Amino acid sequence: MTETPSVRSAQLARKGRYSLYVIGAFFAALGIALELVPLFASVVPVRVAKATVLLGAVILAVGRFGSDGIVRRFGRLD
Repeated sequence: MTETPSVRSAQLARKGRYSLYVIGAFFAALGIALELVPLFASVVPVRVAKATVLLGAVILAVGRFGSDGIVRRFGRLD
């Protein structure tokens, strides 16, 4: 069974969205942990933790609202 280019393109876009969701969630969770865990909070400045959460939110937003052309690029990162 042969895949058409549009099916392959949709699969790459879906794979790219999933990759961005995982990476964005990781950075968001890391930023929250840096801010809330007492061991990390005593060492890491608050701005660094908030910047990490912001980076995760931006990555999640690109995964959710980014065009298929942009998101497809992340699906090719095998």
